[in-house]
Amino acid sequence: MNYDVIIVGCGIAGLAAACSAAEEGVKVGLVERATKEESGGNTRYTQAFLRIKSNGEVRDDFEDQLAGASNPTIDPALLQHSMKPYEEWPPLLKAYAFTDSMLIKAFADGVPESIAWLCKQGITLTPSWPWLGEPQRMAPSGGGLAIIEILTQRAEELGVHFHYETVARSLVQNQKGDVRGLRAWCKYNGVEELGSKAVVLACGGFEGNLEMSTKYLGLNAHFLRPVCRGGMYNKGEGIEMALKIGAAPAGQYDNFLGEPIDPRSGKAEASVMYYIFGILVNKLGKRFMDEGSEMLEWTLGDIPRAIINQPGGIAYIIYDLKKVENVPLWEKLGNSDKQPIRAGSIGELASKIEVNPAELERTIKSFNSSVQDGKFEPLKLDGKCTKGIEPPKSNWALLIDENDLYCYPIVASNVFTFGGLKVTSNSEVVNLDGSPIPGLYAAGETVGMFYEKYIGSISVLRGLVFGRMAGKHSATQIASGRL
Repeated sequence: MNYDVIIVGCGIAGLAAACSAAEEGVKVGLVERATKEESGGNTRYTQAFLRIKSNGEVRDDFEDQLAGASNPTIDPALLQHSMKPYEEWPPLLKAYAFTDSMLIKAFADGVPESIAWLCKQGITLTPSWPWLGEPQRMAPSGGGLAIIEILTQRAEELGVHFHYETVARSLVQNQKGDVRGLRAWCKYNGVEELGSKAVVLACGGFEGNLEMSTKYLGLNAHFLRPVCRGGMYNKGEGIEMALKIGAAPAGQYDNFLGEPIDPRSGKAEASVMYYIFGILVNKLGKRFMDEGSEMLEWTLGDIPRAIINQPGGIAYIIYDLKKVENVPLWEKLGNSDKQPIRAGSIGELASKIEVNPAELERTIKSFNSSVQDGKFEPLKLDGKCTKGIEPPKSNWALLIDENDLYCYPIVASNVFTFGGLKVTSNSEVVNLDGSPIPGLYAAGETVGMFYEKYIGSISVLRGLVFGRMAGKHSATQIASGRL
């Protein structure tokens, strides 16, 4: 079967690419590992916060934050060439694994038009506040599920041919090396070859692949669990098949966006964030990090990585509900459908969570005795800290009532991986020598963009903007005869 454009993946990036290409009048096929009922990847399960103002413009710090999340290791002598027009960049710079200024600008400039397009499809955006003390965001009514349902219907209306329960396995190239389709495995038809003039890889990262996670994230990757069922479908083939034909990597392969979740819950994104106002202990009953080092958004990288290095890959949040239940938006810190573990003494809690009681008592009493006086201000870094213990707690250090304890178990979840493919500002995949691979595009989490930290409420926007870029650019290249 032949198409003009084949899309791999059915999240927001893949659907935006499919709809945008089809709107240009080309024949589009879409390959998706899941059934139709479970299609949509991570997008189906996310609340889909968007880092934009109410008028569709990006927030003022958008470009600066993205630049701050890029790779800082680039040689200054090479970096200075980035001030020139992109066409004059040396190949080494074009292929370098950093998030370049051209890509950041294309992302920011593409947001208003992409948001307008999304709303035109029938999505309604409403103001939302995802985190304590964080600026207002926007989010679609109905969350990511509404996006999947509406864009799937739109794609069907445009004539996009969906291949559900079909997995892309490798890329097909002509003698020049141009991508001209892919080989796939279908549950019903076995191995088949789908021809095309362009392929868009929008099939996520590798959080659903233990082998790749262990290879890149480390020996404790088996403690990680995808944050939702959609992530289990992200097995990394899109990244691997592109790297196999010489694509340039980008993004920090040994890093990921994590969230602490309640392991007792089967709910998607059963996150529990109460640690910011309490303490974290491991199976030994000991604290292992500063729970109040930064605003909540910026701890989501450190906390999960620390948890997977604890015995058994598990930790426990212990907090005093009476001191924080009136904090604005407190309820947003917990998304588990399970109740906290309650205890009337440290010994009772230790028994319930199977932690050494003597060590847990030392930890809680030592913490309480180290808490300094100061004003508790939950919506900003308040400097209310501990003194004389290691690790310290730098902010929001509150006494814990030893006779009325609340506790949640937490494990680390993998929201998405950072490692992916290097792309141009048109979403074309770049090879290791800095040239676009003709006919190959990437969008969404398959694109490598982040280093060290993730910028909150960016992921759905990234899928939307670069998905549309990939779909439109591939279709116009085909229409002009360039592909």
